[in-house]
Amino acid sequence: MVLALSEAVKFDIGLIGVFFVLFPILAQGLIAFAAVQAWGEKKENDAFLERHRIPGSEL
Repeated sequence: MVLALSEAVKFDIGLIGVFFVLFPILAQGLIAFAAVQAWGEKKENDAFLERHRIPGSEL
């Protein structure tokens, strides 16, 4: 089925797709990736502190 749309409408639909669909998905993926990386690094730091803790210290 061929849609009879003007060039301006096609351009607008493309911009809506990019700025309201593609960019938010990309941003959400990057935020999730950063959160997972931070969580993994915290686990590594906690494990390091457990191995290198001075006996009798409060940490």
